[in-house]
Amino acid sequence: MSSLVRQNRGRAVLRELEWPAEYRLLDSMPDGVVILDGDGRIVFANRQVERMTGYTRLELIRRKIELLVPPRLRAVHEAHRESAARSMPEGRPMGTSQRDFPARRKDGTEFSADIALGWIATPKGRHAMAVIRDITQRVQLESAVEHMALHDPLTGLANRTLFLDRLHQAILDWRRDRRKVALVVLDVDAFRAVNDAYGHLVGDQVLCRIALRLGARLRGADTIARLGGDEFAWILPRVAGREAAEHIVRELLSTQLRGLVVGPQRIEVGLSAGIAICPDAGEDSDTLLRHAELELYSAKRRIP
Repeated sequence: MSSLVRQNRGRAVLRELEWPAEYRLLDSMPDGVVILDGDGRIVFANRQVERMTGYTRLELIRRKIELLVPPRLRAVHEAHRESAARSMPEGRPMGTSQRDFPARRKDGTEFSADIALGWIATPKGRHAMAVIRDITQRVQLESAVEHMALHDPLTGLANRTLFLDRLHQAILDWRRDRRKVALVVLDVDAFRAVNDAYGHLVGDQVLCRIALRLGARLRGADTIARLGGDEFAWILPRVAGREAAEHIVRELLSTQLRGLVVGPQRIEVGLSAGIAICPDAGEDSDTLLRHAELELYSAKRRIP
Protein backbone atom coordinates (compact mmCIF):
# COMPACT_ATOMS: atom_id res chain seq x y z
CA MET A 1 0.00 0.00 0.00
CA SER A 2 1.48 3.37 -0.97
CA SER A 3 2.15 6.07 1.58
CA LEU A 4 -0.46 8.33 -0.02
CA VAL A 5 -3.16 5.64 0.17
CA ARG A 6 -2.38 5.01 3.84
CA GLN A 7 -2.58 8.72 4.60
CA ASN A 8 -5.91 9.09 2.81
CA ARG A 9 -7.32 6.07 4.60
CA GLY A 10 -6.10 7.48 7.91
CA ARG A 11 -7.78 10.82 7.24
CA ALA A 12 -10.98 8.99 6.42
CA VAL A 13 -10.80 7.12 9.72
CA LEU A 14 -10.41 10.37 11.65
CA ARG A 15 -13.32 12.00 9.79
CA GLU A 16 -15.49 8.99 10.41
CA LEU A 17 -15.00 9.28 14.15
CA GLU A 18 -16.51 12.79 14.22
CA TRP A 19 -15.03 13.70 17.57
CA PRO A 20 -17.15 16.13 19.58
CA ALA A 21 -15.67 19.59 20.06
CA GLU A 22 -15.05 18.87 23.76
CA TYR A 23 -12.80 15.96 22.77
CA ARG A 24 -10.67 18.28 20.69
CA LEU A 25 -10.27 20.54 23.71
CA LEU A 26 -8.39 17.71 25.38
CA ASP A 27 -5.46 18.41 23.08
CA SER A 28 -4.55 21.32 25.35
CA MET A 29 -4.17 19.11 28.43
CA PRO A 30 -0.62 18.50 29.71
CA ASP A 31 -1.45 14.84 30.40
CA GLY A 32 -2.22 12.15 27.88
CA VAL A 33 -5.90 11.32 27.39
CA VAL A 34 -7.35 8.26 25.67
CA ILE A 35 -11.01 7.36 25.32
CA LEU A 36 -11.98 3.72 24.90
CA ASP A 37 -15.14 2.09 23.63
CA GLY A 38 -16.80 -0.84 25.38
CA ASP A 39 -14.37 -3.28 23.75
CA GLY A 40 -11.30 -1.44 25.02
CA ARG A 41 -10.48 0.03 21.62
CA ILE A 42 -9.09 3.55 21.42
CA VAL A 43 -11.54 5.99 19.84
CA PHE A 44 -9.67 9.16 20.82
CA ALA A 45 -6.14 10.06 21.82
CA ASN A 46 -4.92 13.60 22.41
CA ARG A 47 -1.68 15.09 21.15
CA GLN A 48 0.11 14.47 24.43
CA VAL A 49 -0.40 10.71 23.98
CA GLU A 50 1.45 10.97 20.68
CA ARG A 51 4.35 12.80 22.33
CA MET A 52 4.34 10.42 25.28
CA THR A 53 4.22 7.13 23.39
CA GLY A 54 5.70 7.82 19.97
CA TYR A 55 2.54 6.53 18.25
CA THR A 56 0.52 8.77 15.96
CA ARG A 57 -3.20 8.98 16.47
CA LEU A 58 -3.70 7.13 13.21
CA GLU A 59 -1.69 4.24 14.66
CA LEU A 60 -3.71 4.22 17.88
CA ILE A 61 -7.30 4.63 16.72
CA ARG A 62 -9.26 1.35 16.76
CA ARG A 63 -6.40 -0.49 18.45
CA LYS A 64 -6.86 -2.14 21.84
CA ILE A 65 -5.46 -0.09 24.72
CA GLU A 66 -3.20 -3.06 25.50
CA LEU A 67 -1.00 -1.75 22.67
CA LEU A 68 0.31 0.71 25.30
CA VAL A 69 0.87 -2.04 27.89
CA PRO A 70 4.09 -4.12 28.07
CA PRO A 71 3.44 -7.55 26.46
CA ARG A 72 4.08 -9.42 29.72
CA LEU A 73 1.17 -7.58 31.36
CA ARG A 74 -1.38 -7.45 28.56
CA ALA A 75 -3.47 -10.46 29.56
CA VAL A 76 -3.70 -9.25 33.16
CA HIS A 77 -4.49 -5.72 32.06
CA GLU A 78 -7.29 -6.88 29.76
CA ALA A 79 -8.87 -8.91 32.54
CA HIS A 80 -8.69 -5.97 34.95
CA ARG A 81 -10.00 -3.57 32.31
CA GLU A 82 -13.07 -5.67 31.70
CA SER A 83 -13.93 -5.67 35.42
CA ALA A 84 -13.02 -2.01 36.07
CA ALA A 85 -16.48 -0.66 35.25
CA ARG A 86 -17.97 -2.90 37.92
CA SER A 87 -15.25 -2.51 40.54
CA MET A 88 -14.79 1.26 40.11
CA PRO A 89 -18.17 2.70 39.09
CA GLU A 90 -17.08 6.19 40.17
CA GLY A 91 -13.71 5.99 38.48
CA ARG A 92 -10.27 6.45 40.00
CA PRO A 93 -8.67 9.87 40.63
CA MET A 94 -5.04 10.57 39.83
CA GLY A 95 -2.61 9.67 42.60
CA THR A 96 -4.83 7.18 44.45
CA SER A 97 -3.36 3.93 43.14
CA GLN A 98 -1.01 2.05 45.46
CA ARG A 99 1.44 1.53 42.61
CA ASP A 100 2.55 3.07 39.35
CA PHE A 101 1.71 1.44 36.04
CA PRO A 102 4.36 0.48 33.47
CA ALA A 103 3.39 1.82 30.03
CA ARG A 104 4.97 0.95 26.69
CA ARG A 105 6.16 3.31 23.97
CA LYS A 106 6.21 2.48 20.27
CA ASP A 107 9.96 1.78 20.40
CA GLY A 108 9.42 -0.84 23.13
CA THR A 109 10.80 1.23 26.01
CA GLU A 110 8.71 1.67 29.12
CA PHE A 111 7.82 4.53 31.44
CA SER A 112 6.07 4.78 34.78
CA ALA A 113 2.55 6.18 34.61
CA ASP A 114 -0.12 7.34 37.00
CA ILE A 115 -3.54 6.77 35.47
CA ALA A 116 -6.91 8.29 36.37
CA LEU A 117 -10.06 6.57 35.11
CA GLY A 118 -13.54 7.88 34.48
CA TRP A 119 -16.66 6.99 32.50
CA ILE A 120 -18.54 9.10 29.97
CA ALA A 121 -21.91 8.51 28.29
CA THR A 122 -21.90 8.74 24.48
CA PRO A 123 -24.48 7.98 21.78
CA LYS A 124 -22.53 4.77 21.19
CA GLY A 125 -22.67 3.66 24.80
CA ARG A 126 -20.52 4.26 27.87
CA HIS A 127 -16.88 4.93 27.12
CA ALA A 128 -13.89 4.91 29.46
CA MET A 129 -11.54 7.87 29.72
CA ALA A 130 -7.99 7.36 30.93
CA VAL A 131 -5.78 10.30 31.85
CA ILE A 132 -2.13 9.24 31.68
CA ARG A 133 0.66 11.08 33.46
CA ASP A 134 4.32 10.18 32.92
CA ILE A 135 5.79 10.02 36.44
CA THR A 136 9.15 8.48 35.50
CA GLN A 137 11.14 11.40 36.90
CA ARG A 138 9.15 11.39 40.13
CA VAL A 139 9.67 7.63 40.57
CA GLN A 140 13.40 8.03 39.92
CA LEU A 141 13.60 10.88 42.43
CA GLU A 142 11.70 8.88 45.07
CA SER A 143 14.00 5.91 44.47
CA ALA A 144 17.06 8.13 44.83
CA VAL A 145 15.73 9.67 48.06
CA GLU A 146 14.95 6.21 49.45
CA HIS A 147 18.43 5.00 48.52
CA MET A 148 20.02 7.98 50.28
CA ALA A 149 17.93 7.31 53.37
CA LEU A 150 19.08 3.68 53.58
CA HIS A 151 22.69 3.81 52.37
CA ASP A 152 25.93 5.26 53.62
CA PRO A 153 26.80 8.35 51.53
CA LEU A 154 30.56 7.63 51.55
CA THR A 155 30.71 3.93 50.67
CA GLY A 156 27.27 3.26 49.20
CA LEU A 157 26.84 0.33 51.60
CA ALA A 158 23.70 -0.22 53.65
CA ASN A 159 23.54 2.16 56.61
CA ARG A 160 22.58 1.27 60.17
CA THR A 161 18.84 1.67 59.47
CA LEU A 162 18.86 -0.76 56.56
CA PHE A 163 21.27 -3.06 58.40
CA LEU A 164 18.93 -3.41 61.39
CA ASP A 165 15.98 -4.06 59.09
CA ARG A 166 17.91 -6.77 57.20
CA LEU A 167 19.09 -8.33 60.46
CA HIS A 168 15.53 -8.42 61.77
CA GLN A 169 14.41 -10.06 58.52
CA ALA A 170 17.22 -12.64 58.74
CA ILE A 171 16.10 -13.54 62.27
CA LEU A 172 12.51 -13.95 61.07
CA ASP A 173 13.78 -16.25 58.32
CA TRP A 174 15.66 -18.31 60.93
CA ARG A 175 12.45 -18.71 62.91
CA ARG A 176 10.80 -20.15 59.81
CA ASP A 177 13.51 -22.43 58.41
CA ARG A 178 15.77 -22.86 61.52
CA ARG A 179 18.90 -22.12 59.48
CA LYS A 180 21.39 -20.14 61.54
CA VAL A 181 22.41 -16.53 60.96
CA ALA A 182 25.88 -15.10 61.53
CA LEU A 183 26.37 -11.46 62.43
CA VAL A 184 29.94 -10.24 61.91
CA VAL A 185 31.07 -6.84 63.17
CA LEU A 186 34.33 -5.56 61.66
CA ASP A 187 36.57 -2.67 62.64
CA VAL A 188 39.65 -1.27 60.88
CA ASP A 189 42.78 -1.67 63.05
CA ALA A 190 44.57 1.56 63.91
CA PHE A 191 42.49 3.57 61.48
CA ARG A 192 43.34 6.78 63.31
CA ALA A 193 46.95 6.23 62.37
CA VAL A 194 45.98 6.10 58.69
CA ASN A 195 44.17 9.43 59.02
CA ASP A 196 47.09 10.95 60.91
CA ALA A 197 49.67 9.75 58.37
CA TYR A 198 47.83 10.40 55.12
CA GLY A 199 44.94 12.71 55.93
CA HIS A 200 41.20 12.22 56.19
CA LEU A 201 40.64 12.27 52.43
CA VAL A 202 42.90 9.23 52.03
CA GLY A 203 41.25 7.68 55.07
CA ASP A 204 37.85 8.02 53.41
CA GLN A 205 39.23 6.42 50.24
CA VAL A 206 40.59 3.54 52.32
CA LEU A 207 37.11 2.98 53.75
CA CYS A 208 35.68 2.96 50.22
CA ARG A 209 38.27 0.39 49.07
CA ILE A 210 37.45 -1.80 52.08
CA ALA A 211 33.74 -1.50 51.29
CA LEU A 212 34.36 -2.65 47.72
CA ARG A 213 36.35 -5.67 48.84
CA LEU A 214 33.84 -6.63 51.49
CA GLY A 215 31.05 -6.28 48.95
CA ALA A 216 32.90 -8.55 46.53
CA ARG A 217 32.58 -11.38 49.04
CA LEU A 218 28.82 -11.13 49.30
CA ARG A 219 26.55 -14.04 48.56
CA GLY A 220 23.12 -13.25 47.18
CA ALA A 221 21.40 -13.10 50.58
CA ASP A 222 24.25 -11.40 52.49
CA THR A 223 24.25 -7.77 53.60
CA ILE A 224 27.29 -5.61 54.27
CA ALA A 225 26.78 -2.31 56.05
CA ARG A 226 28.80 0.58 57.38
CA LEU A 227 27.62 1.27 60.89
CA GLY A 228 29.67 4.43 61.26
CA GLY A 229 33.27 5.57 61.37
CA ASP A 230 35.48 2.61 60.50
CA GLU A 231 33.00 -0.02 61.73
CA PHE A 232 31.29 -2.40 59.31
CA ALA A 233 28.80 -5.22 59.81
CA TRP A 234 28.14 -8.32 57.77
CA ILE A 235 24.96 -10.39 57.92
CA LEU A 236 25.42 -13.99 56.76
CA PRO A 237 22.06 -15.81 56.72
CA ARG A 238 21.72 -19.57 56.33
CA VAL A 239 25.14 -20.60 57.65
CA ALA A 240 25.85 -24.06 59.02
CA GLY A 241 27.10 -22.63 62.30
CA ARG A 242 29.94 -20.74 63.96
CA GLU A 243 32.70 -22.83 62.40
CA ALA A 244 31.44 -22.07 58.90
CA ALA A 245 31.13 -18.35 59.70
CA GLU A 246 34.64 -18.25 61.17
CA HIS A 247 36.03 -19.89 58.03
CA ILE A 248 34.42 -17.19 55.85
CA VAL A 249 35.76 -14.41 58.07
CA ARG A 250 39.29 -15.88 58.28
CA GLU A 251 39.44 -16.12 54.51
CA LEU A 252 38.29 -12.53 54.24
CA LEU A 253 40.78 -11.17 56.74
CA SER A 254 43.72 -13.11 55.27
CA THR A 255 43.22 -12.37 51.58
CA GLN A 256 40.98 -9.41 50.90
CA LEU A 257 42.74 -6.43 52.43
CA ARG A 258 46.31 -6.76 51.28
CA GLY A 259 47.79 -3.72 49.62
CA LEU A 260 45.05 -1.13 49.30
CA VAL A 261 46.22 1.34 46.66
CA VAL A 262 45.03 4.92 47.17
CA GLY A 263 46.60 7.25 44.62
CA PRO A 264 50.36 6.83 44.91
CA GLN A 265 50.03 5.21 48.34
CA ARG A 266 50.02 1.48 49.04
CA ILE A 267 48.44 1.12 52.46
CA GLU A 268 48.33 -2.05 54.52
CA VAL A 269 45.39 -2.22 56.90
CA GLY A 270 43.94 -4.92 59.05
CA LEU A 271 40.47 -5.73 60.29
CA SER A 272 39.33 -7.18 63.57
CA ALA A 273 36.08 -9.11 63.75
CA GLY A 274 33.51 -10.26 66.26
CA ILE A 275 30.95 -12.94 65.47
CA ALA A 276 27.55 -13.73 66.95
CA ILE A 277 25.40 -16.64 65.81
CA CYS A 278 21.61 -16.71 65.96
CA PRO A 279 20.24 -18.50 67.94
CA ASP A 280 23.39 -19.51 69.89
CA ALA A 281 24.21 -15.98 71.09
CA GLY A 282 20.66 -14.64 71.02
CA GLU A 283 17.45 -14.42 69.06
CA ASP A 284 17.02 -10.67 68.68
CA SER A 285 18.96 -7.90 66.96
CA ASP A 286 20.13 -6.05 70.08
CA THR A 287 21.47 -9.18 71.76
CA LEU A 288 23.30 -10.38 68.65
CA LEU A 289 24.84 -6.98 68.02
CA ARG A 290 25.97 -6.70 71.64
CA HIS A 291 27.63 -10.14 71.58
CA ALA A 292 29.36 -9.44 68.26
CA GLU A 293 30.70 -6.09 69.48
CA LEU A 294 31.98 -7.67 72.72
CA GLU A 295 33.89 -10.22 70.65
CA LEU A 296 35.21 -7.44 68.45
CA TYR A 297 36.52 -5.45 71.41
CA SER A 298 38.11 -8.58 72.82
CA ALA A 299 39.86 -9.23 69.49
CA LYS A 300 41.14 -5.65 69.30
CA ARG A 301 42.60 -5.88 72.82
CA ARG A 302 44.71 -8.82 71.65
CA ILE A 303 46.36 -6.76 68.89
CA PRO A 304 50.01 -6.16 69.87
